[in-house]
Amino acid sequence: MGRKSGLRIIVAGMASLPESARRASLYRRAVERAFATSKKRFRGEVNVIFLGRAEMLRMNRHYLGHDYDTDVIAFPHDRPHGIIGDDFPLGDIIVSSWMTRSQAREIGHSVATESATLVVHGALHLLGHDDHREKNRKRMFKVQDRVVASLLV
Repeated sequence: MGRKSGLRIIVAGMASLPESARRASLYRRAVERAFATSKKRFRGEVNVIFLGRAEMLRMNRHYLGHDYDTDVIAFPHDRPHGIIGDDFPLGDIIVSSWMTRSQAREIGHSVATESATLVVHGALHLLGHDDHREKNRKRMFKVQDRVVASLLV
């Protein structure tokens, strides 16, 4: 279940993906490899959750105040002071299965590839990467592209 890296990675909601993209091991590797790009070592739990369009839109409205479709949302969790143990949640990566299918069609690659890309993107956000400023976006996408390429070999 993604334990060799010190991460416990849970993948849920894959029924909203086409059968060819229901590849939990790919998404676990995506998180592990994204986290491996950090000099810091992490132990704990990361949840990867695929949601349909309506559920994702509700999440985006409720938590971020955005009234539009989005492809991925990452929610990092802070470890409360004094908490010891390896199974503390590090964060959640919420992926829109609807946007994944749409973007895969637009870009011309598989839904599994697009899903893995979005999972890596979310994991990098959990690590603190920011894509709001151009300089940071370029840096983040360079790391993202390298991780995704390593998954597809």
